[in-house]
Amino acid sequence: MDDRDCIDFGLSIDDIDANRLIMVGDMLGNDESEVGYISVDEEVDRNEEGDPNEEGDVEFVDIDDGGERNLGKKPFLDQIFDSENDAYEFYNIYGLATGFGVRKSSTYKSKITQKMIFKRFVCDRAGFKSSKAKNVVVDRVVKPRRTVREGCKAKMDISLIDGKWKVKAFEDVHCHELTSPLKRQMHHSHNKFIKTQVVKNLMDDLSTASIHPANIAKAINVSYKGSEIPSKTIRGPKLFFKMELDINGNLRSMFWADSRARDAYLTFSGVIVFDVMYRTNRFRMPFAPFTGVNHHRQSTLFGCALIADETEETFTWLFEQWLNCMFGRAPGCIITDMDGAMRNAIRTVFPNTRHRFYSWHISKHLLEHVPSMRDPTSEFPKDYKKWFYTRQKEDCEVAWENLIQKYHIEENGWLAKMWDVRTHWVPAYFRDTFTAGMTSSARSESINSFFDGYVNQNTSLKEFVEQYDRALIERRKAESQEDFKSKTTKPVLVSRSKLEEEASKSYTNTMFDIFQAEFKDSIDCYHEKVEKSGSVAVYKVRLSVDEKWKWCKVVYDESEGVKATYGA
Repeated sequence: MDDRDCIDFGLSIDDIDANRLIMVGDMLGNDESEVGYISVDEEVDRNEEGDPNEEGDVEFVDIDDGGERNLGKKPFLDQIFDSENDAYEFYNIYGLATGFGVRKSSTYKSKITQKMIFKRFVCDRAGFKSSKAKNVVVDRVVKPRRTVREGCKAKMDISLIDGKWKVKAFEDVHCHELTSPLKRQMHHSHNKFIKTQVVKNLMDDLSTASIHPANIAKAINVSYKGSEIPSKTIRGPKLFFKMELDINGNLRSMFWADSRARDAYLTFSGVIVFDVMYRTNRFRMPFAPFTGVNHHRQSTLFGCALIADETEETFTWLFEQWLNCMFGRAPGCIITDMDGAMRNAIRTVFPNTRHRFYSWHISKHLLEHVPSMRDPTSEFPKDYKKWFYTRQKEDCEVAWENLIQKYHIEENGWLAKMWDVRTHWVPAYFRDTFTAGMTSSARSESINSFFDGYVNQNTSLKEFVEQYDRALIERRKAESQEDFKSKTTKPVLVSRSKLEEEASKSYTNTMFDIFQAEFKDSIDCYHEKVEKSGSVAVYKVRLSVDEKWKWCKVVYDESEGVKATYGA
């Protein structure tokens, strides 16, 4: 065994116990069909979208989707219930098993006794948005509130007859796609759940004993409220895990990525961020996550490592393992700090990947090394900004020469050295590179804070295992919640354009908001074709910038889309 021997657990790690020593399991499991839910909470009627988990903690329950089960049976006409609440719970659990939320709707009372004699339960997407619906404020911008309602006709009507509640009408046809099993608990009517391995057996026993579904839910709540989630096991055919040992068999570095991280990368491989951020307290091993951005513009994890040091040799080993893990698919762009060893390793392992430095990292060093940037009387900050945002490479280089002459920039100074690596950070050299907005200071801080609040320089290795688990679960829960909201809510359109309508159906909520802002701006644009050569056309475009008209030139390739945009 040489001094950099690598132990590959690869795809044969199913039998390793998750005693929290290695902490690299498939954190949420791999089979969505293993997860189901049982409702225990009555829903509060709401007009529009709200947080499905806004009241109390959310707990989960395991339910088999396959096989014969007494839960979630379909209601039928003349079915009898002892109480209005029993009827609601029965229909709500049916909605849970089927994939829709339930809302209490119309109620009628007797004119004589003033007692309730009729109740209607509907799908939570029944009806339409009220014209009086309130707007919401997002980042100080007032926006129309999204609606969950789209005229669904599914319902169950019950009437009080001889002291019993009887089903008088039942409609089971929905005008929308039903919710997948993993996300059904996010409907407001299903927002209280419990997770425990023995719940399934209890539910089967109670169902066999002909216990009402409403009472089954209550029994489970009483018996298992507050129970802890059991320790997870490392499993899954796509789990990837590798360790590097020294000549004495001691651990040097380890890298792991679960199935969800690997699958996510296949979809969002355009750009990744790599940063060495933390050290565990006892072993002082740098923690290095690979992160990206998903279809909600949330940070998403593509694997993690604990490494021995920050040398070129170690980075090369790590990047090779990561590339192998990700099916040999290199990222389109990788964003890192300015570390030289890291840069050399990237050049070796990802020769065709664009490498870009953090914008915030550059800004930080600029203030440290260039005093005139902090001088309020100097014109340098203004001229620097004008140069930095030059759109074309040729203009950028001319503007740089002017900057050198005007401010006598030293040949051996920090700024001159940064010019030598300008292809790693100056925007003019990245006009053709997709970065998903991850180079901005705000986005970089968001990426770097992926594990903030969970892991810090004082975290022990044992604590790190537990905190890593929690951070990953919270991040993935946030993604699932956004998936659910995008599936179950509709935006307010600003036009009758078919383009906007189709975009609202295709994009997630976050991405549609970005599209809609661009779409509104485009309405005031004027364009004319000035040149055409084969599949490439050049347009002259007039747009409004800061309430002023500005002309830009756009190069459009029919096969590749927009290739370049710059000032005319």
